[in-house]
Amino acid sequence: MILSSLAEKPIELGLAGKVFLSVVIVVLGCFVVGYVIVKLLGLSIKLYLPPIMFANTGNMGLPLVLFAFGDNGFSIGILYMVSMTIIHYTLGILILNFDKSPFEVLKLPLVYSAILGILLSVSGWKMPLSAERAVTLLGEASIPTMIFALGYKLSELRLSHVKISLLFGGLRIALGFTLGILTVTLFGLNGVTSDTIILQSAMPPAVFNFVLAGKYNQDSHIVASIIMAGTLISVFTTPLIIAWLI
Repeated sequence: MILSSLAEKPIELGLAGKVFLSVVIVVLGCFVVGYVIVKLLGLSIKLYLPPIMFANTGNMGLPLVLFAFGDNGFSIGILYMVSMTIIHYTLGILILNFDKSPFEVLKLPLVYSAILGILLSVSGWKMPLSAERAVTLLGEASIPTMIFALGYKLSELRLSHVKISLLFGGLRIALGFTLGILTVTLFGLNGVTSDTIILQSAMPPAVFNFVLAGKYNQDSHIVASIIMAGTLISVFTTPLIIAWLI
């Protein structure tokens, strides 16, 4: 999906850079505000900070972007998702447990597919027709697969510590939405690009926060509860945000 979306049409490197910087600003803004709130409440940084910082821009964000803004928005959404995942696998793992996996990002296939897709786009090269058709068909199948995977993973999560979960789940959405507006204003972005960045920034906590919490021996049940709370809140906030953007 990443390879076919990026290679399909020419990418303006300046725009890609602005998308990446937008993600950096959103994540760092969430880091600063989240760090202060977590410290004031006397909670664990490793446990409560990542769900505020890292949004579900993949299996929730991309289908919504495609639905709301079509193929043009989807290409921007891919750039946003790849940027978010790279930061998640660097800064996110640094927060959780840097000493055990400093080069985790190098194990991600999406990093290499993004690099190859961008190279194909800016160079004008084309994949062989058979490879292009195969990649495109698999890419088109990935969206419904991601939606199914999200539903399956959410079915395993449970909502506990209700007040604190709702606070941090809601904080991820509110901070992301606010910082998304700030970044597109800062870079003078508008149209589908602006709308896509704002929508992706306002997604609930990423399910992968739960996976990494378990991998690095944190209390994954609390993280799962925050993810569930944020996703439930997004059922109400996301339609309002899309309606406002459109």
